[in-house]
Amino acid sequence: MGFLKMMELLQDKNKGKIVLVNAGSFYIAIGKDAVLLNKILDFKVNCISQEICKVGFPIISLEKYADILANKNYSFIVYYFNNEKEELEVLFNYEGKYKNNIQDKNINCYICKYSTKYYKKEDKYIKAVAKLYENEENKKEEKEKWYKINQKKKKIN
Repeated sequence: MGFLKMMELLQDKNKGKIVLVNAGSFYIAIGKDAVLLNKILDFKVNCISQEICKVGFPIISLEKYADILANKNYSFIVYYFNNEKEELEVLFNYEGKYKNNIQDKNINCYICKYSTKYYKKEDKYIKAVAKLYENEENKKEEKEKWYKINQKKKKIN
């Protein structure tokens, strides 16, 4: 539980920035930072704790994703946790135009489909609500795609 608490403290210290910290051979973001990275980089979301999302990418990809975040103008900070010295070192600290204003620490965690374990008992009523939200989101995305296609057609004509 120490890693999760450390991440939460770093998020409090760096309000508005996406916080990334290495854990083993991956860089990890949790909570609202994971939700944002899921939206802007389409990262797969897992549960790190009950109702708290986590995303990650291999250490070798740090420069690639740091460049993408900087190009998209998002504020972020990357910490390297030295396991032997038990110390944190700042590797990147980028002040971008965009801050993370997301408040949610999860993406519909009533049923975490991407985790190896469920944190809540599967309930048919909650499952129905989860499906409803998913369907509404899919319909919203379809409408946005349809609108963009029709706008392009209007411009061509």
